[in-house]
This record gives sequence, structure tokens and C-alpha cells, in this order.
Amino acid sequence: MPSSKTIGRPVAVLGIGSMGTAIARALVEAGHHVTVWNRSKERLAALAGCRVAGTAAEACRDAEITFTCFSNLAATHDVLKQPGVVEALRGKALVAMSTATPDQVHDFQRFAQASGIDYLDAKIAVTPAQIGGPTAVIFFAGPHALFWRVEPVLRALAGRATFMGERIDGAVQGDFAFLSVYFAGTIGILHGAAFSKNSGLDIDQFFSLIPCFLDEINARSQSFRKMIVAGDYTDVQSALKTDLAGALLLANATAHTGMQKLFPDALVELMQDAVAQGHGDLDSAAMVEAFGKSRAPA
Repeated sequence: MPSSKTIGRPVAVLGIGSMGTAIARALVEAGHHVTVWNRSKERLAALAGCRVAGTAAEACRDAEITFTCFSNLAATHDVLKQPGVVEALRGKALVAMSTATPDQVHDFQRFAQASGIDYLDAKIAVTPAQIGGPTAVIFFAGPHALFWRVEPVLRALAGRATFMGERIDGAVQGDFAFLSVYFAGTIGILHGAAFSKNSGLDIDQFFSLIPCFLDEINARSQSFRKMIVAGDYTDVQSALKTDLAGALLLANATAHTGMQKLFPDALVELMQDAVAQGHGDLDSAAMVEAFGKSRAPA
């Protein structure tokens, strides 16, 4: 396995928005030789330590690894169709860091293979401010040998640069799993903050306790993992029907404060569906089985 020690490699970053800027800065801080290109030149002025290329092809010409940071793969493809870009990338590593669906990354892989480009798909699971941090997660998918070839550079961007396998849609699927946690977690925090505010509680006190709440969730996640791997939900830490009763109380309390009930009502509906499937007396981890089944139309 290659060492993750910095070796000062020539790299390019195409697309200097908020994420592209964070990526370029992290690469510079790690000692790499960074060339940047962006359609809008004013974004490049604040990037110290980078060489600015006049064209996308120029940026890629001397780079061993090119990172593309556009809003989607269609925009990425448009840039790669500019004169000389494919020729400059041929035989080199391209790390495409754009939102996409599985079908889109498969289409892009076919384009990259036909063009002689070594394509690694990447999906970023952090905000720009977290890029380069030890707990930052970025998912990667593509040829295993390619990942390890560029892994020392990837570590400059994310302490948890995570290889999801050779199937090119692996990073996409990992990102969707992350989004399940991210959206549910952030909405839960914001709902809790709104509940505190509407109930006249101390908002600062609420936010000071969130690390403690997350510790409890992390402890539960470890028991979830064991049960899901074993396929056995009988070692009950908290029964699903007990959690459903709590969700019903939350829905009633939310209505009592005058707030909308969309969030707790969704929790109640999800839990009731899992109970109806026969999981009520099992640990709430059994909801993973309910989520894994398509719901019959009403």
C-alpha cells in the first residue's frame, strides 16, 4: 500500500467555486504544485500559491491528476469538450467531484474510457470548511489501482478518503447513504432548536448539549451495526413500539407549541409502517428491514 506522505505532485483544479477553492487551498497547503482554471477569472484572485491557467487544456497539460469541481457531470463534460482538454488528460488521472446519479456516472465512465482518461469518481460528504480535515469524508469509486496511485494526494483533501469499490457508482451510492444521515440529522437539530425557541427554552443551552445527544446516537449506531450484520434484532435496547410511543408524544408536544407537525408526523408514519410489518417488539434497528421493502400502494 502506498504511503500517504506528501510528494509535491503537479495537480490541476478546474472549477473554482466554494468547493474548488477549498480543494485548491488544501492541495497547496499539502505541498502540491497546483494549477487552477475557472470560467470566471475574478474567483481566482484570492488563490495564493496557485498557477492560473488561461484555458482548461493548459491547466491539465502538465498535471498528473486533474480535479473537476463543477455543479454536475454535464457541466464537467462541457468543459472537457473544450479544445485540447481530452488530449491533455489522455493517460492521466481525472477525479470528477460532481453530484450525479448512478446512470450519469456510468455514462461518464464510458466517455472517459473511450477518451483514454483514467477516471475516478468522487462524492464529497463535507462542506468546504471541512476539506482537508482529519474526519472529512470523500467517497471514491473506480479502478482500485488508480485509487492507490493517487491516494497520497487524496489524503490532503480528506482524512477519511474512502474507497467504495471498482463499480463506478459506488461513490454515488455511498453519498446517498451519507445524505440520509445528514438530512435527518440536520433537520432533527433544527426542529429541536425550533421546539426550544417556541417553548421559551435557552437556545444556547440546547446547542451546548448537542455533542451529548450525538454521543448517544453514536452509541446506538454501534448496536444497530451489530444487529443488522447479524440479522437479529431481539437484543432489544429500545423496542420499536416504545420509540413509536415517544414519537407520538413528540408530535403532540410539537402541535401544542403551535409548530407545524410535518417532521414528527413523518417519524410516526415511518414507525407505524414498520410496526405494521411485525417489528414492533424488536429493537428499532429492525426498521432497516422495513426500509428495505417497497411500500405497497394505498
